[in-house]
Amino acid sequence: MPSKDRPLVDRHAPKNGEGWLLSIEQQKVCRFRNDMPTAHAKWVEVETRSLSAKGRPIIRRMLRHNAIDAWEAMLKAGWQPCPPRW
Repeated sequence: MPSKDRPLVDRHAPKNGEGWLLSIEQQKVCRFRNDMPTAHAKWVEVETRSLSAKGRPIIRRMLRHNAIDAWEAMLKAGWQPCPPRW
């Protein structure tokens, strides 16, 4: 696809398998990364942590298409892409 026809904003989580979102309002950071695929599905591990490092992280596994939907919903809710935090 010629570069002029490419969208300016990537609609999906990064293709390299890992993406990070930050919510200043909630003081949380969230990491999306590919998990081990099975013969039937592709899985994504979603880990959410507090920026203050208090408490335990919340780790979930979801199907890739559900993780993409969650990524897009979080962006609409005000989360921002950020560099890796840990």
